[in-house]
Amino acid sequence: MTRITIISGFLGVGKTTFANLLLDYYMRKGCRTAYIVNEFGKAGVDSDLIAQKGFQTMDIVGGCICCALRGKIAEALREVVENFTPDRIVFEPSGIFIFEKFQEILAEPFIKEHCEVDSVITIVDSTHLTDAMFVEGNFFSNQVAHADMLVLSKLRLYQKGDPSEIVDRIRKLNGRAGIWAKPWDRLTDDNFDALDFGGSMGVVADDFDDDDGCDHGDHAHHHGHDHSRHDGDEELLHEELDSITIVPREFDDASLEELRRLMRDGVFGKLYRAKGRVIYNGVPKLLQAVFESVDIDENPPRGECALTFIGDELDEAKIRKYLGAQTR
Repeated sequence: MTRITIISGFLGVGKTTFANLLLDYYMRKGCRTAYIVNEFGKAGVDSDLIAQKGFQTMDIVGGCICCALRGKIAEALREVVENFTPDRIVFEPSGIFIFEKFQEILAEPFIKEHCEVDSVITIVDSTHLTDAMFVEGNFFSNQVAHADMLVLSKLRLYQKGDPSEIVDRIRKLNGRAGIWAKPWDRLTDDNFDALDFGGSMGVVADDFDDDDGCDHGDHAHHHGHDHSRHDGDEELLHEELDSITIVPREFDDASLEELRRLMRDGVFGKLYRAKGRVIYNGVPKLLQAVFESVDIDENPPRGECALTFIGDELDEAKIRKYLGAQTR
């Protein structure tokens, strides 16, 4: 039986970074592990990055598995299990993933016979939380509600003091899950051992870091994983986001600062995420943008330059005008 770990979370929260940490842990444990990612845009970036480390990977691009791509993820799972026979699969769905839709995929006879979900991990960005994200039934609250473990990301960038206030908010959506509230460079193999639920999906403990101002207290939880809490009768607010992929211009420090300004001013519409391979100061780099934050990574994916934008009511003409490759 192949055990599946699901790593969910909104766009740009750090799912792939966490997947890297988990895959490295499984490698140290001697587990034969595959990675499957559903990227909303047309350019598959995340699987390329992880494949460079030697893992078996597969990407499913161009939409969300909850909608048009549901058949593709079932095919991908079957192909990986039949051809690679992994002990584990780390599956990273798109940021607008709805858990009930994945349950329908797991009910497919071959998948049901050969796979089981071991744990559901939801990454929560400590720097970008809005009241709208906590509306019951939307994709963020749905992902949090179904998690066995909630992992706070970007805590070193968190400027509002005690992250326990984040914990209090997400506890209202899920009171049974374990919570990790510590910088990821402090995670140890003992922490990752706690994710090994052996298929039971639900015996975990919170792990707060004293340096982050969180009180350990008595945070142990012993709960079965109850997926019946959402029976499908409620309306799920699965937003249809825009996805635009372009061949990008070359970037330097000035153009990166311009990109931050354009995002901040909402010139392109409601831009949530931009990610892809670009040329920065003459060298291939990975550009990642979340809301108003823009970063350049030293470890770019292989292949041609392509930059994917995800958001709501995006203005493709302006994106191509300001950020597309210049025609000669």
